Amino acid sequence: MTTNAFSIIKSVRGQQFLLLLLIACIFPACNRSNAEWRNTYKAAVVGDWEEARGTREVMHFTADGKLVMDSPSEHHSCSYEFPDRKHILLDCLPPETPHKPNTYGFALVDDKMMISDSGETGTYKRAQAPQP
Repeated sequence: MTTNAFSIIKSVRGQQFLLLLLIACIFPACNRSNAEWRNTYKAAVVGDWEEARGTREVMHFTADGKLVMDSPSEHHSCSYEFPDRKHILLDCLPPETPHKPNTYGFALVDDKMMISDSGETGTYKRAQAPQP
């Protein structure tokens, strides 16, 4: 009787073995890639972003995870992080209050950033550097 890869895959024990092998191989790669995309996202958002409809709302992201949101009527200082590739976690409460970070939908394409909650999506474009 010859044994080939397909007969191993068909057996339950073989499937369990392959699943464990796959997990063992992928898990270290996932951790490394998670750190890589988080760093890529943070590097990509650093700088100023203007609300696309012209409301004069500006979001200023720093590399150390800080965010300042300014508009004609509001000012917020926040911290931010990316829990996964499709969300941003914002903590915008003053230091003296108990913290309750909020998670929002997040997408970044070229110089366009979208942040959304269950009701609306804010669209931002990268602010142009002032011309000398």
